[in-house]
Amino acid sequence: MDEYYKVQDIVNGYSVIKIIGEGRYGIAYLAENDKNEKCVIKQLKSDMLEKNREKLFYEEENLQRLNSPNFPKFISKFHEGNKEGYLLEYIDGKIFEEILVQDRYEFSKNEIYQIGSQLLDLVEILHDGNIVHRDIRPPNVILKQNKELALIDFGLSRIMNKKRYVKEIDYWYTGDFLIHLYYSSYKETDTEERPWFEELDLTSEEEIFLKKLLGIEKNYQNIDEIRSQLEKIKTTNLS
Repeated sequence: MDEYYKVQDIVNGYSVIKIIGEGRYGIAYLAENDKNEKCVIKQLKSDMLEKNREKLFYEEENLQRLNSPNFPKFISKFHEGNKEGYLLEYIDGKIFEEILVQDRYEFSKNEIYQIGSQLLDLVEILHDGNIVHRDIRPPNVILKQNKELALIDFGLSRIMNKKRYVKEIDYWYTGDFLIHLYYSSYKETDTEERPWFEELDLTSEEEIFLKKLLGIEKNYQNIDEIRSQLEKIKTTNLS
C-alpha cells in the first residue's frame, strides 16, 4: 500500500494543498512554496516502480528536453523513504474534460478549427524534438487564461522511432480530440447507434480530414499537410 502525503506535508520546499488526481501509475498533488509558486507533485506508485521503473521516468526525460510555456517544466525529483517521484510546474487553466463534461460548453466550428491549429503547433514542437506524446485527450489538454493551449501528463510519452512510437499515434489522438469537440454541440435525434461521421454535422472535407487523422483513410505524411488541409476547411466553412 502506498503512503499518501497529507495536507501541509513538505516535499522539496513545497507544501501539499490537496490531491488533484490519481491513476494507475501515480498520485498527483497540488502544492505551493513560500513564494506562492504552485507545482504538481507526482508520487509514483510503489507497485508500478517495482514493475516498470525505467518506463516511469520518461516524463522527466522528455520534459527536460522541452522548453515551452505550453508544456510543464520539470522542477526536481524527490525520494523520501518509500515515496518517490518528481515535481512539475503547475499550469493554471481548465482542462477540456471539465469544459466538456461539467460546463457542457458547445464549441463552434470556428473554435474547433482554432483549437485544432494550436494543438498541431504543440504536436509539431514535440515531433521536432523527436517526442511522441501518445495521450492527447481532454483530461490532458489545458485551456489557459490567455486562451492558449497547454499539454500535460507526459507519462506515456516516448522518444520517436520507426516501429512502435510513431508520429501517427499523435495524429490519431488529435483527430479523436477534435471529434470530442464536435460532439459538444451534437443533439441526439434518434436511438439508433451510428458511427461518428454519420452523427456529426460535418462537411465532406471535415469528414475526410478526421478520417485521415484517425488512419481510416490514408494517413497524413506530416504536420504541414495536416495544417494545410485544416486551413482549407476553415476558409471554406467561414467564407
